[in-house]
Order: sequence, then structure tokens, then C-alpha cells
Amino acid sequence: MADGRLAAPIVEGRCAACWGKARLPDREGGEVKRIECCLCSNHLAGKEAAAEWRDIEAEAQRNLPRASRGRPAKYRPDAKFVTKIIPDMPRDRAGMDARMRAALKPPRKAHRRRWLTRHDIPAGEAGYLYLQAKLLSGGARSLPQETAINRWDEVELARPVEFEIEGRDQTEMHIRTAAEGVSRAPPGTWEERAGANMMRALTAAFSCEVALKAILMTRNDRARMTHDLRALYDDLPGDSRARLRGDYPAIGDVLRESREVFGAWRYFENSARMRDAAERSTHPEGVRDLERAVRVILDECAMAGLEGTLTLTPHVAWTAKLGDGITMTDVQETMHVEAESGESAIVWPE
Repeated sequence: MADGRLAAPIVEGRCAACWGKARLPDREGGEVKRIECCLCSNHLAGKEAAAEWRDIEAEAQRNLPRASRGRPAKYRPDAKFVTKIIPDMPRDRAGMDARMRAALKPPRKAHRRRWLTRHDIPAGEAGYLYLQAKLLSGGARSLPQETAINRWDEVELARPVEFEIEGRDQTEMHIRTAAEGVSRAPPGTWEERAGANMMRALTAAFSCEVALKAILMTRNDRARMTHDLRALYDDLPGDSRARLRGDYPAIGDVLRESREVFGAWRYFENSARMRDAAERSTHPEGVRDLERAVRVILDECAMAGLEGTLTLTPHVAWTAKLGDGITMTDVQETMHVEAESGESAIVWPE
């Protein structure tokens, strides 16, 4: 891809809950009537949507100067939707080319075991890592979005509910209840739901890993050869981590909590890891947090000047027999897929 400058900042709506893309608002009489997330159930309608949109527009105006200098955005604490700004920034191709040449000077064998270097990912090709992470993250959305492994509407009480008064004070009474039940879900349902969540967790963790390595390659010309998400996050330049925290304040904790999900779960080396995967895959909340982290990191990939796209070109060929009329004898349809990669030589402020 050519290293062209952006014509204008990219400004896209984001859901503050999951960082999914927000749908373009419906307008009636010039006023926004509905805003909704493309991924989760987060939405606003009527007067709430109109008020939120006014706040979004004002917030975007305040964040534009910050984003243009590479500084993290500041969002409203109570925001349900925000705008993510990826600005046009100065480029220095000559400086980047000189940095690439310097990165290639150390011999390949010196860092082969611990680092991916420009010997492995040549100039302009870190965008392929970005593309891989985008495709994995996009594909994971087709997996079942389970909200729970075991559901109370599928449980039949085995005995009456017990109530116990634990204490009382002048204003309220504290009551403890205990209930036991038997699941009436079809056989294998729990395993299917847990398996779907495990697949989502593995995909999200690997997407995070590849996207973080893409940023590290284009910014530092090397990336640690590890599955440890927190270690990769800690290797990022300080401005990159600051922007990630601005978009998702808990991202460091999420990556630390799931730092070895892909490394430990892709196959089980011992019973402890097998038990950990089986137990943790029943908690969809952690999976959703990791998927949110992926989307935030992908935005930072774009901010870092990474480009990775797929171009699809359809082809149709047919064979016909000429006689009294035209008779179609064969039709072949093919789709040509081409992957493109690029890195922009952004000048990062000191």
C-alpha cells in the first residue's frame, strides 16, 4: 500500500460498554432519535438519544486537539456512546527508512529465539499482523454470544426454598435464602456453551497478541516472542499505553488476568491448566472484557498507521454453444482474494 496521508481524521462512534461500533443515528426533523451498538444491546432512544448525541459532538470537539497530538482521549464518566478519533498526523518516510535499515544491522541469529525482528517482518508487512487480528476478531462475532452457562430458567427446584433471618436493625431486616435445584437443560448443553466461550476466549486472546505485536513491530521494529499479553502490553511505547487506557481504563488488568489464556489453553500440558480452562470458560464476563480489549487495541493499530485489508474481485466465465440459438454449457464463478499491508511513517511527539 502507498504511504499516503489521511484526507481527514477518521471519526467513528463506539459503544462505551463493549467498544463495538455505534450505528449511525436516526434523525427526525434534524434531531437524533436513536443510537445503538452494532454488537451488544446498548441503545438510547428519544430525548435520551438526542441529549447523548449533543454530548458526543461536544466531547469530540474537545478530544480532536488531544488526538491530533497523539494524546489519550477524555470521555464522560457516564457516557454510553463516544467517538473514537484517529487523526491525520505528520509522516516521515525518510526517517522510518533509516530506522528500518538500523533495525536490520544486528545479525538475524542474535535475537531469533526471543524476538520477532525486521528480519522476520520486513518493512511495510506489520499490517498483515493487523489484518490477521481484525479477521480473527470479526470471525469471533459469529460464535454464540453466551451470557451464562447455567440459567435459572432451566433449573427446577429440588426442594422448597429455605429462609433464614440473619439479623435486623432499626431500618431493615437481613434475610438469607438457600435453594437447590436440578438442571433441565438438554444433555450436553453446558459443554456446548462452555466450549463456545472457550473458543471466544482463545480467539480474543490470540487477536490481542497479534495486534499488540503489530503495534510493537511498527513502533519498535521488534516484538517479544511470547503469548504473555501483559508483557507485550508493557513493551508498548508509553504514549500507546496511555491511549489504550484512555479508551479502556481497565485494559492493563484485563490483559494481566488473561495473560496466558492462549498459551495455556490452546492445548493442555497438565491437569492444572485443564482444570483452569474448564472453570474459567464458564465466566462469560471475562471473555467479554477480553473481546473489548481486542477492539480497543485494533483502534490503536490504526492510530499507529498500520494498514491491512482484503480486496475481493469476482470473476465469472461461461462457455456457450452456437447453433440455432445460444446454449450455455458451462459457468464457472471464482473469487480472487488479495491481502494488502502497509505501515505509515508517523512522527510521534516526544
